[in-house]
Amino acid sequence: MRIFRTTSSIFLMIAFFVITSSFIKKEDDKKKEEKDPEELYSMGEIKAFSPDSIPYGTYVSLTKEVMNKKENLITMKSISIDQKGETTEYNYTMNINDPKFVIKDADGKYSGVGKLHGKKWKWTSWDYSIYFNDPAGGRMEAYNYFSLVGLVVNKAFYGPDGKMVVKYKERHKAITKEQFEILYLQVLKCSAK
Repeated sequence: MRIFRTTSSIFLMIAFFVITSSFIKKEDDKKKEEKDPEELYSMGEIKAFSPDSIPYGTYVSLTKEVMNKKENLITMKSISIDQKGETTEYNYTMNINDPKFVIKDADGKYSGVGKLHGKKWKWTSWDYSIYFNDPAGGRMEAYNYFSLVGLVVNKAFYGPDGKMVVKYKERHKAITKEQFEILYLQVLKCSAK
């Protein structure tokens, strides 16, 4: 009988340890998941078209996104490369007031507003309007959503007269920080030539 009690006590202690340690592991995993700020990297293909779908050309883009949940802020750095090897860099912020957000670029050339769809910080789609401040003016209307192939973006640029000038279809896939840094440096080297 004593052996039975000792064995039962040992079994209960082992079971308690396993159950307790599984909760500790989950808490550690949860802390890893809730990294703040979090950095995300992507590479994408951008296809430009006339309003009646005549192809204008293809661009490649690299993007670094820093999501700061505590400050309700997303900071974006993106560089696009056209078929001639010419580059354009974009730096902007998204101030989040879920489900809405405000976009501002670092140079003050444009600003806009948008709406997020889905759970906070796990959005499945968002749409926005960007208004350009340069003398020519104009606006960009866009809709982004996650699909099985990655992030899909559909945008259209409208001139000051309200007529569509160009539309874009984009597909972006996640890459690692190391891949981003290598590609970004190579793009900068090529654009400096």
